[in-house]
Amino acid sequence: MVAAFPSRGEGFGLPVLEAMACGAPVLTTHRTSLPEVGGDAVAYTEPDAESIAAALRTLLSSPERRDVLSAAGIARAKEFTWDASAEAHLLSYQRAAE
Repeated sequence: MVAAFPSRGEGFGLPVLEAMACGAPVLTTHRTSLPEVGGDAVAYTEPDAESIAAALRTLLSSPERRDVLSAAGIARAKEFTWDASAEAHLLSYQRAAE
């Protein structure tokens, strides 16, 4: 299984994060927030049909690459916690108030 999320625009990338947390290797784009969420734990493609098809073929033909992305995705997803989010928001509000 590969989770494909070739978005042209995304607010945060929660579907990518959810797929990573489930251990699915993820294919997404370098658009908006997706690289911030996926980091080095996902595969990237351009959001056109030919690029998506080629990237999917590559992932589907490489069990080793899928295993690497799966493990990396699980580890990366653990960095995104509600506590970390709340702390980042609080720091942001404090900086704005100063």
